[in-house]
Order: sequence, then structure tokens, then C-alpha cells
Amino acid sequence: MIELSIVMIIIGLIIAGGIGIYEPSMRQALKNKNETVVRQAVETLIGFAGTHRSLPAGLMDSGVVHSVLDAQMNPLQYAFDASLTAVDTLCTQDDARLSVAVLKPDGTTRFSIPDVALVIWSRGYDGATQPEKTTGAIDTPRSYPVPLYAEGSADDLVGWATMAELKAAAGCGAGSLSILASGLPAGSVGMRYDPVTFTAEGGKKPYSWCVAFPDQTRAAKMSFAVDNTNPLPPENAFDGCQEPTMAGDALTLTGILPFVSTDQGGPYDFVIHLRDSNPRAHTVTRRFSLYVTP
Repeated sequence: MIELSIVMIIIGLIIAGGIGIYEPSMRQALKNKNETVVRQAVETLIGFAGTHRSLPAGLMDSGVVHSVLDAQMNPLQYAFDASLTAVDTLCTQDDARLSVAVLKPDGTTRFSIPDVALVIWSRGYDGATQPEKTTGAIDTPRSYPVPLYAEGSADDLVGWATMAELKAAAGCGAGSLSILASGLPAGSVGMRYDPVTFTAEGGKKPYSWCVAFPDQTRAAKMSFAVDNTNPLPPENAFDGCQEPTMAGDALTLTGILPFVSTDQGGPYDFVIHLRDSNPRAHTVTRRFSLYVTP
């Protein structure tokens, strides 16, 4: 009996030691698998954005992610900028509502990453989201904490993609803003000027316009209108357009050229300012010369 007891004690010690060795290796294996699952999900969504120029509104129904479950068979968590789910919106927007805060061991922020389009995470070995993170469509600015991985309370594995990564995949660059004109033909003294349309290209709608026409005597008889309905009185100095305010997709110039018979004609310069609706708005300026023959 004594010998049997000794054998049982030895077996118990071996089993206990084996469990002590096995559990850390099992945790590491699950961590490695979760890292792979999260990374693949992020890469797949970047590819989806490159094709559709938008993001799916969920992982479970989109069919674009190979695995929606992590190594613990818990669903991956997914958060995304709500404005990016409409088709072809990606190339008209530079900013995103999400950001990532990578934390130091003491919980303070090591560095932040702005303009994050999506965040995906596995809840880790304990199956709980810690620190807490909001899932789904995000329509207000929100920061996502990414702690150093630790077994226990901070074992979430987090992946993300920025707007720059998605736009590069979609081949749409920075969505540059420009002013296009249908042509600015020469006018004649006393003759009505045919309408000329200036349109915006690139950037994010809605657009805002302002016109600087320093020669107020001539400008008084020129008609600028946004979307053919809203009159836009020009500023009287080239630097007068500090803040484009009239919203619309196109600007139209028309009117009776305000020149008397003794006038020598043009050219007369004016400047159009255009701004888009990105949170960090793009503004472009283009100078035009209106030639008038006497």
C-alpha cells in the first residue's frame, strides 16, 4: 500500500506539472491563431473596400470574411465609420470618426492613430472585451484603446485599417478637389454674355462657393448664381473670400457685359474659391480672365 501511495503521489505530481506546462502553451497557441484571424479579417476588408469603395455594415452577413469566429469560437468584434457603407463614398472622404490609442503598460497613451476606418478585435482567452470598445456603425468621434497584450484583463487582439490604406486599395488617392469650367469665351461691349458653368470635381459634397471680382463697376452687372437659383454677389477684393459660404454643386456666370461704347474692353480677372465638406475641408482657388472686345 505504501508503494502504491508513492506511485499515486508521483503520478499526481506529473499530471499537475503537465497542466502547468500545457496551459501557457495552449494560451500562446490560441493567441497566435487569434492574431492570424484578426489580421486576415482586416486584410479581407481592405480588399472589399478596394473593390466596392465602401465597407460592409457587418461581418456576419457580408460573406467577405473567411472566418467570423476567433480561436475561442467567439464572434469577431467589428466597428466602422458609419459614413463608409454607401457604395463609392470612400473616394470622396479623407477623414474618419475612429482613432486608435496604443497604450503603455501603465495605461497612458503611447501614440494615437487618426482617421481609422475600421477596427476588428478578438475578445481573447477570457472571452471578454477589456478595455470596453463599442461595436457597429460609429457616427461620432471615438477612440479605441489598444493595450499591450497581457494574459487576463488585457488579452484582446486588435486590428485596424486607416482611410489611407482603404483609399490606396481603391486607387482613389486623396480625392483631390478642382474647379472645372465649360469654357470662358470672349464677350463684346453691350452684348449679353452666354452662361458659363463652373463645376466642382473631387472632394466631398456639398460644396461651398465664393467669387472675388474686384472691379465692382463691371461685377454689378455680372450675374453669379449657385445651382442656377441662388445669387452669389462677388466680393470686391481678391482676398475677400475668406470663407466660401454658398452651398451647391455648380456655379453659373451670365449677364450683360457692363461696358460703354468708349470702353477699351478687357481682360478682367476674377477668382473663384471652392471648399468641400470634409471635416478637414479642402479649399481650392482658380483665377479666370474675362476678355471683352470693344
